[in-house]
Amino acid sequence: MKNEGPFILEWVAHNLAIGADVIAIFSNDCTDGSDALLDRLDEMGKLRHFDNSSKKPAPQRRAYRRFLKMDLAGPADWVIPIDADEFINVKTGDHTLRALTDAVPEARTLSMTWRLFGNAGVTAYDEGFLTDQFRMAAADMTRRPPQAWGLKTMFHRELWGHIGVHRPKRPTVETFAETHWYNGSGQPMPDRYMEGSWRSGPDSLGYDLVQLNHYALKSCESYLVKKARGRAHHGGEALGLDYWQKMNHNRIEDRSIDAIRPRKAKIFEDLLADPELRRRHEACCSRHREMIAELRARPDFDALMRALLPEAA
Repeated sequence: MKNEGPFILEWVAHNLAIGADVIAIFSNDCTDGSDALLDRLDEMGKLRHFDNSSKKPAPQRRAYRRFLKMDLAGPADWVIPIDADEFINVKTGDHTLRALTDAVPEARTLSMTWRLFGNAGVTAYDEGFLTDQFRMAAADMTRRPPQAWGLKTMFHRELWGHIGVHRPKRPTVETFAETHWYNGSGQPMPDRYMEGSWRSGPDSLGYDLVQLNHYALKSCESYLVKKARGRAHHGGEALGLDYWQKMNHNRIEDRSIDAIRPRKAKIFEDLLADPELRRRHEACCSRHREMIAELRARPDFDALMRALLPEAA
């Protein structure tokens, strides 16, 4: 996690609301106060924060390797690596992770497919919940770009020896059947996933029980900060208008994640009741606004901003 300061508290509150037992965050090279905010959340016992800064590339893979050497998860515990712009949206029972695993009791590996949420014409950064601001998304049968059906996978720690960005690797069992791998509708995954594949296909797509809401763009202004930050997994890959157009899907309105909102909002307010955490959160929001102003003063970022505006489409 890098320079996600304004959005961290909502993300943490959401994951606590869906029943995450342990949240481990690896941050690197933050310049917006994210690390200080995460340190305070760690002090409050809400999560574990680890500094993952290094002169070496690929911070995401480095975080995965470090996690596997720690004792944060037992052999039969569920693990899922997700990013700060990804929100697990459970659609069954009381909308918790426990309700999800209860709905698919045979599962030991479970993939959830991205639903890409577009910019929805939002220009300016706002401190409100992302899940309130961005409700327009890709339809179920959005086959292109490939990312539209990208997946993330939760799994029992003992079944896999390596964490990949989208799915675990190096199974510790001999057969695919022993992975007990299911999709987001509670249906068995095709055995071709034993060897690879990072996205759902027509034979493995499922949104009935869970989906992963992916807010990759946010507002036009916040996208400038994302571009300046760079990407954790795709080293050297620039974020620009091409990525924006690829990920900006606003075909349908999807409010399904609102089912967890009252619980999330209560946790969010409880967190902000801590004066020091509130101070650090507000500092992150202020720094985000400063970064936006600094970037918009640069000709290259100003040109991108003008290209992103709804009237430029």
